[in-house]
Amino acid sequence: MKLRNLPIKRKLMFVIMLTSTAVLILTSFSLIAYELLAFRRSLVQNTLAIAQIIAGISGPALRFNDAGFATEILSTLRAEPVIGQACLYQGKKIFARFSSDKSKPRFPLEPGRAGYFFEGTKLIVFHPVKDKLGQVGMLYLRTDPAPVFDRLQLYAGIVFLVMASSIVLALILSNWLQKRISAPILELAETAKAVSIKKDYLVRARKFDSDELGLLTDAFNHMLTQIHERDLALTESEARARAVLNSAISGVVVMDASGKITDWNIQAERLFGWTRHEAIGRNLAETIIPLRYREAHQRGLDRFFKTGEGPALGRLLDLNALRRDGTEFPVELSISPIKTGTVTTFCGFLTDVTQRKEAAEALSLLAAIVESSDDAIVGKNLQGIIVSWNAGAERMFGYTAPESVGRESTFVIPSDRWEVEAAILKEVQRGYIQHFETVRLHKDGSKLHVSLTMSPIKNAEGRIIGASASSRDISPRIKAEEEIRNLNTELEERVIQRTAELAHTNKELEAFTYSVSHDLRAPLRHIDAFAQMLEEELKSETSAEGHRYLQRIRHGVQTMGRLVDDLLNLSRVGRMEIVQQTVPLNDIVTNVLQELQPEYEGRNLEWIIGELPAAECDPGLILQVFINLISNSVKYTRPIAKAVIEIGAKTDADDTIIFVRDNGVGFNMKFADKLFGAFQRLHRAEEFEGTGVGLATVQRIIHLHMGRIWVEAELGKGATFYFTLRGIQRP
Repeated sequence: MKLRNLPIKRKLMFVIMLTSTAVLILTSFSLIAYELLAFRRSLVQNTLAIAQIIAGISGPALRFNDAGFATEILSTLRAEPVIGQACLYQGKKIFARFSSDKSKPRFPLEPGRAGYFFEGTKLIVFHPVKDKLGQVGMLYLRTDPAPVFDRLQLYAGIVFLVMASSIVLALILSNWLQKRISAPILELAETAKAVSIKKDYLVRARKFDSDELGLLTDAFNHMLTQIHERDLALTESEARARAVLNSAISGVVVMDASGKITDWNIQAERLFGWTRHEAIGRNLAETIIPLRYREAHQRGLDRFFKTGEGPALGRLLDLNALRRDGTEFPVELSISPIKTGTVTTFCGFLTDVTQRKEAAEALSLLAAIVESSDDAIVGKNLQGIIVSWNAGAERMFGYTAPESVGRESTFVIPSDRWEVEAAILKEVQRGYIQHFETVRLHKDGSKLHVSLTMSPIKNAEGRIIGASASSRDISPRIKAEEEIRNLNTELEERVIQRTAELAHTNKELEAFTYSVSHDLRAPLRHIDAFAQMLEEELKSETSAEGHRYLQRIRHGVQTMGRLVDDLLNLSRVGRMEIVQQTVPLNDIVTNVLQELQPEYEGRNLEWIIGELPAAECDPGLILQVFINLISNSVKYTRPIAKAVIEIGAKTDADDTIIFVRDNGVGFNMKFADKLFGAFQRLHRAEEFEGTGVGLATVQRIIHLHMGRIWVEAELGKGATFYFTLRGIQRP
């Protein structure tokens, strides 16, 4: 960890300990160095003195070659522990020697020059041995450093103990001193930290002394007091500003010079869909400005910073803004620069004018509709003075708008209707809408029949301030109604006449029906009876071909009889009145199947009878419908090995539909339009019997019940007949 990153407490201790330790070490090493130098100097002096003494008493021993005496002299050096080795040279040879080391000593082979020198830590001395006659030899001394080192180690140990004790004492003193010095600083630091983290400007640093740190503490606490007061003022100011922004009916957006959003009020959140937290820091152009406006927006910013002016500054702009979901909506924009020193921000007020534009468009559309209307639309105030007169009024009454606006409306009202008009206007002032037909005057004096609607006109507060009169010329309708009344009178006379003619015709038709029923059927019975008698009379005499001719005569007569019966039945259905009652259609189908059983008995025929509704109908006529439809299905499935006839009901959006379906021979749908005509048959009589009147009868019965009938078929795949009745009860 770097020193500058350490707490001040540790920095102070580090500085004090570093200084104290450095001084102690320097002092100790200085003392040891001085001791070493003094010891060396003392060693040289003592050794040279010993050498001089030994050399002075060793001269006679060398002169008289007394080696023993010389050895004894050298042995006296045992009292000097510092002398490790000694020897006497006689000439170049060793004469006597001494060594304090019991190991085999090594001596120089020859004496050196007189003097001394150090060999490592050992002192070497060569001293001449003389007597009165001159030099007789050379003394060699070599010191032993071991005792010296023992002494130095003891001295170093004492120095180390003293230095260690001093360091401990310095540590204790430095810790005490740094607390005295760092405590005020640490108190300031902790207070600053609390203020920074908690934003609590009410905390204060504790003052320890009245020195410079005490003055710094007083200044720091005074600064906190000022900051707290300014913070309160700023908070109140920001709260007021935020309240003003959030209460604004417009969206307020603030951006900096780079185009980044720096503030965003609640109305802006509602307008654009971005929360304040999401919007701040976003680029304004990318957030609320459609792509086609962004280049112009940037040009405006560039121009402002160059010239101090901008195209949008100081005036209202109408443009489209962008919501978060990508939709655009019209806004009214006002933007102003805010300068704080050298910093410029921009404040924009955006108002959603969607409703205003829609109202303006609706008003414009309404004005266009009123102006283009063929009806006369006239606006009046509560005094009856005309305030607006559209083109329809000009065409209807012949007066132009300049001729009409500002006048009372009585100039287009007949004088005998003025009181009625005043009463109607009073009702409108009470809030009622009046619809009535009346008479108005054209500029040329002619009278117009009009349908008039008078409605109250209200202002934004809902107060009635006038009336709107919409008039439509109904003179053509009045004329047409008069003509219709005349025509109705004439028509009633014609209906009476035609009813009489129809009654006469019905009587003639009934007479004809009676004639056909009695006079025409009698000859047919005679022909059939005589043909039968002739066939029996000539049974044995007539050939087979003759018998076949007689059978064809009888068959033709019988067919003619059935045709007459069907024709009479069809005519009777058209004239009869239906008697309605509620009848379950399943009961009618059951009766029909029982009646037709002889026709399909013994055949492989499957019946599928669904759930049919009840119906308000004539039971006898509807029975005839089912008899004709079901008997047709039985007849036209005779060639089918496995016949299936289905009778059921289904419901669509409007009706309940009854159907009879079979898988018989079917027919081609291009002939379906002939199917319900009288005497129209799609199959030869040799294949399937019939007169071609049954389906015509069915259609007439269905029409009598206000229903409809139709068919779907395919050649070789069967047919389905559908019909509806007005009286069918829906499930």
